[in-house]
Amino acid sequence: MDLERVAPAVRAAGAALLVDVTHAVGVMAVDVRRTDPDFLVFPTYKWVLGPYGRAFLYVARRWQERGVPLEQTSHSRRAVAAERAPYLADLRFAEGARRFDMGERDHLITLEMAAVGMEMMAQWGQAAIEQRLAMLTAMLAEGLRGTGVRLPAAGLRAPHVLSLEFPGGMKEGLVEALAAEGVHVAPRLGRMRISPHVYNDEADVEAFLRAFRHLIPGAQSSDFWG
Repeated sequence: MDLERVAPAVRAAGAALLVDVTHAVGVMAVDVRRTDPDFLVFPTYKWVLGPYGRAFLYVARRWQERGVPLEQTSHSRRAVAAERAPYLADLRFAEGARRFDMGERDHLITLEMAAVGMEMMAQWGQAAIEQRLAMLTAMLAEGLRGTGVRLPAAGLRAPHVLSLEFPGGMKEGLVEALAAEGVHVAPRLGRMRISPHVYNDEADVEAFLRAFRHLIPGAQSSDFWG
């Protein structure tokens, strides 16, 4: 999606732009200076090698002093604390984006885990990670020729995710059969999602293709889109 074209249209309509970059941060280029979203959010457990239960929210400066958070917590107020009197000393929202913090923000072990994962990926570089994963998905796409599945053309898909469509419907038990051979993919509304990450390599691609061709014999190459 071309957010640089979408964002001005959203603002012209008087709406706020909230961008969910769950499947982008860490692999695809994300620059809030270019798209200027009102809010941008992503969890750490998908593509930045972090833990469950931790997510990050970008809040444009124009909302930091007037936005009303969905979650009403003591942390989001300037002076609400059960350990001292008065309990409700100052109900005004905290300054800046801190008003949007989650309730149990002090779960510090997950914050440290998230930081380590993101720092490691930052050292490798987003462009290098994108190039590497795009190479693996291209290998997968080429290897799936002749298996009967349909794939979007390369220009219409993300560099790190393949969505396989089965013209006659996905064979029942296929995902489980692949798992039995040590190959793990995700069923999604009748399709199959393959999403390699930095811990995957060419040997993993070859293992998937061997198992897939073994389980889906006699396919026709004319069904291939990409």
